[in-house]
Amino acid sequence: MNKKEKLIEFDTLFQELIKDNTCQLKEILNGLVTQTQFFLLKLIATHDHCKAADIAHILDISPSAATTIIDRLYKNGWVERDRSNQDRRIVWLKLTDNGINLLSDINTMRFQLLVRQFDNITEEEVEEACKVFKKILARV
Repeated sequence: MNKKEKLIEFDTLFQELIKDNTCQLKEILNGLVTQTQFFLLKLIATHDHCKAADIAHILDISPSAATTIIDRLYKNGWVERDRSNQDRRIVWLKLTDNGINLLSDINTMRFQLLVRQFDNITEEEVEEACKVFKKILARV
C-alpha cells in the first residue's frame, strides 16, 4: 500500500472513530445536556474571561444564537453572568457550582468511555498515537 492509499485508509478510520465517539458521547449526555451545551460549558470553564460574543465567534454563529444557547445554560443554573466593573456593557460568563459539578460528572463518564475504547491499546501505542497527532497538529 502506498502513502496515498494509507492516508485514505487513515482518513476513513479517523472518520469512523469520530463518528463512533460522537454517538457514544450522545449516549453519555442523553438527558443531561446537548452536545453544544456541553461544548459551551467546557469552553466557559477553560476561559476566565468569556463573553457571549466570544462564543459566537468561536462557534461561527450569530450573537443572538449564542445568547439563546447561553440563556438555556443560565436557566438550568449552570452559568452565571457577571458584569465587568470597568465596563458595565461587558458581561462575563462563569460556571456556577452546579455547572462545575455537571461538567465534572460528564468528564468522569467520558474518561470511563475512553478507558473502554482503549482497553486493548498498550500505553506505548497511546503514547505513539499522541506523538502522531501532535505532529499533525503542529503543521496546522
